[in-house]
Amino acid sequence: MMKKLILKETDLDLSNVCLGTANFGEKLTKEQAYEILDTYVAVGGNFIDSANVYCKWIEELGNCSEQYLGSWLRDRKAYNKIVIATKGGHYDFKAPEISRVREETIRADLEESLQTLGVDHIDFYWLHRDDESVDITEIVDIMESLVKEGKIRYYGASNYKQYRIEQAVSYAEEKGLQGFTAVSNQWSMARVNPGGNMNQDPSLVLMDSDYYQWHKRSKMPIIPFSSSAHGFFDKLDRKLKMAEDMKRAYMNQDNLEMYQTLCKLRKETGVSLYALSIAWLTNQPFQTLPVAAVSRPEQLDDFVVASSLKLEKDVIEKYSL
Repeated sequence: MMKKLILKETDLDLSNVCLGTANFGEKLTKEQAYEILDTYVAVGGNFIDSANVYCKWIEELGNCSEQYLGSWLRDRKAYNKIVIATKGGHYDFKAPEISRVREETIRADLEESLQTLGVDHIDFYWLHRDDESVDITEIVDIMESLVKEGKIRYYGASNYKQYRIEQAVSYAEEKGLQGFTAVSNQWSMARVNPGGNMNQDPSLVLMDSDYYQWHKRSKMPIIPFSSSAHGFFDKLDRKLKMAEDMKRAYMNQDNLEMYQTLCKLRKETGVSLYALSIAWLTNQPFQTLPVAAVSRPEQLDDFVVASSLKLEKDVIEKYSL
C-alpha cells in the first residue's frame, strides 16, 4: 500500500505520489480513467491532481478531466476517500496574452470546478499561473477570502517564481494569514537543457538550484509536475525511438550519468527505473509529492514501490540541483 504523510501546515493526510489526470479525455476514455482511479484507490492512493483547464485545449472536450473525476466520485461514492487538488487562473488558449489571474476569473474557474466535481469545497486549490504585474499581496488576499468563505481549504502556487513565493510567504507571516501551503513547478530527476523544455510555454516555471536551496531552508512542500520527465529514462533504457523534442529537452551528459546510476540501482534492488526516479523525489530533504500520470492500471505498481522506497542520501545529493 502507498505511504501517506500529513502535508506541512495542513491536516491533509495524503499519499505521497499524486495521480495526475491531464490525460483523462484527450488520451484516455472514461472507462480507462475509471479503471485507473479504481486501481489507484485500491493500492492506497488518495491524492488526485486535476485542473479546470485540462482538455480545454481541445475545444469540444471542455474541462474533461474534472468531468470524469466528478462522474467517478459520484458513481463510487468516493467523496470522503479522496483529496482532489484542482487548479484555476490559467490563461485562455485562444488568448494566452490575457491574464486570468483576477478575482472574477479565479472565482469563475472555481465555481465551474465545484459544480463539475459535485463538491461544495476544494480541499487543495492551485493557482495555475501567475501574473507578475499584480501585487502578490492582492493574490494572497483573494485566496484568503475563498478560504474564509469555505470554498477552499488550502491553496498553493503553480508556476510561480521564487521571488514571488518569498514575497507571499513574508506577507502571510506578517498578516497572520494561512498563505500558500505548497508549490507546484516542473521538476524531475532528469535535468532539462536550458531553453529546451518539451513544453515551450514561457509561463512554466522549472526548479533550479536557487529554488531548490530555498525549499531546503524553508521546508515549503513541492508537488512537482512532469516528475517522470515524460518517461525519458525508460525510453533510453528500452532503446525506443526518441522524439526530437525529448532529445532537445533531456539528452545531456548529466542525464546519461543518472541513467547509469539508475541501472546500477535497478540491478541491486530489482526496482524499475521509473519507480527509482520517482523515489528520488519522494526522498528529498523536504516534503515532495510528485504528480505522475499513467495510461494503464498496472503502471500504478511503480507508485506503490516508489512510495516507500528508501534511497541512500548520497544518491539524492549527488544529482540534486
